[in-house]
Amino acid sequence: MKKLFGCICALVLAAPLLRATDTLDFYVIDTEGGKAVIVQTPAGQAMLIDAGNPTRDGRDTKRIVAQAQAIGIKQFDYILATHYDGDHVANITNVDAQIPGRVFVDHGEILSTATARGERQNYEAYLKMVGDRKRMIVKPGDTIPLNGLEMTVVTAGGNVLSKPLPGGGQPNEYCADATPEPIDDWDNAGCVGLYCQFGKFRMLDLADLLQMVECKLMCPTNLVGTVDLFMVSHHGLKMSNSKLLVHALHPKVAIMANGPRKGGDPQVLDVLKSSPGLLDLWQSHFSPSGGDKNAPLDFIANPAAPCEGKTIKVSAQSDGTFTVTNLRNSFSKTYKP
Repeated sequence: MKKLFGCICALVLAAPLLRATDTLDFYVIDTEGGKAVIVQTPAGQAMLIDAGNPTRDGRDTKRIVAQAQAIGIKQFDYILATHYDGDHVANITNVDAQIPGRVFVDHGEILSTATARGERQNYEAYLKMVGDRKRMIVKPGDTIPLNGLEMTVVTAGGNVLSKPLPGGGQPNEYCADATPEPIDDWDNAGCVGLYCQFGKFRMLDLADLLQMVECKLMCPTNLVGTVDLFMVSHHGLKMSNSKLLVHALHPKVAIMANGPRKGGDPQVLDVLKSSPGLLDLWQSHFSPSGGDKNAPLDFIANPAAPCEGKTIKVSAQSDGTFTVTNLRNSFSKTYKP
């Protein structure tokens, strides 16, 4: 009997570990118009992509730390700063103070064209925080070492891949009539863009990448190919998310980390919903300007004020199946390969 009891205990204790090895999980944290995504790999590694906004009440820090602790993360193997806008990088210091990073990833020196809104100060504060810890300055084509999957950098520092990914390399029919929005004076053009492949599952996240750099990545040849999941760029703002990008990617699902008063532009909602093969759009917030173009309420994590800061979770399997869950209401939908 004691032996049987011991076996049962061992199985119970092992169960969370067994579940952790089954899926690649993404947690799209609500930072109300910023960006923060926790990635937990099948091998149990953890990565934080950006950390939202620094606020007096520590709102985004609390949300990120609470989610990380809920899934057993005590240290981030990687903390990646996609670029140096405040709503992406300025709160990394606060999160790192509670859940430290082991390796820091970024695109290197701030772009010379970035003159707006204190990016230089953000960059210098970020460097001071990293100190003498390990830092990876990445360029397109580099990979981030994560066991069991491929995490490839497709854009960084304003540059793009020099050769197509497997499955990419086809002429892009949407380039012919493209008129990209011009580059702004922020560091957005320098964003670290990530392509993730886990078995047959494929995801693309370009952070706040601008249309001019989207065009370099996708025209005249689509260097990426198609994806299952597209993390909508730049909170759903129209200076990103061009048709030549979204329609060529042919995503099944898009997730938009917008804010209650930021992003979710009607033009972007039109591009997303008209994309060939798109099954569903999920949103962090209802977009007032989007009106009836918004996703159905079950697909929106925070549909009304006061904001509850609810998360959208993605669990992907290596056969290409993935499930998206709205943690506000536990509504979920599974997408087959």
